[in-house]
Amino acid sequence: MAKDEEKKEAPPADAPSEGGGGGKLPAILAILNLLLTVGIGAIVFIQFKKDKNKELVTDIQANAPEHGEAHADAKSGGHGEAKPDEHGGGGHGDGHGGAAKEADKVVSLEQFTVNLSTAVGAPPKFARVVIAVEVSSGETSQELTQKMPQVRNSIIDLFNSKRPADLQTGEGRNFLKEEIRNALNSFLVTGKVKGIFFSSFSVSS
Repeated sequence: MAKDEEKKEAPPADAPSEGGGGGKLPAILAILNLLLTVGIGAIVFIQFKKDKNKELVTDIQANAPEHGEAHADAKSGGHGEAKPDEHGGGGHGDGHGGAAKEADKVVSLEQFTVNLSTAVGAPPKFARVVIAVEVSSGETSQELTQKMPQVRNSIIDLFNSKRPADLQTGEGRNFLKEEIRNALNSFLVTGKVKGIFFSSFSVSS
């Protein structure tokens, strides 16, 4: 009877070993799940760091001009506060602006075709000329353009008073230039005409 009881009790002794082998599988799955979760978390963290670094690089590039200006100031020996003095409303800035405003200007007029003075009964003669007017400033150039009807009238009157022979020589043409200059200066207010140039000049034969 004792042997039969031992035989009956033997199978339960093997049961825990089978149960123990079956209990290892959930543990392994849990460990794998944990490792997978940690791996995914690490990947997300690394990606986040990369994105953050990209934003920082963009910010640096956006601010690059400011750093460049700072380096330029350092090389020139100045500071940020020196810029208004260099380019501001001081004498230096006004000097450049004044020089630009006072620069000579040349105004080209439209071509003139005007009758010349001839004797009674003589065939009519005319001159065809293109004139450029040199003035002393940009303001005078604007005034000359605004008064263009008066300018053209003065020039036509002077040509009408000239005989063909008066314009055949260089001396005669230079004298006409001086007369035109004086006529225009008589009504200009903002400045003066500095010179008259004939870029094209012909007299009918």
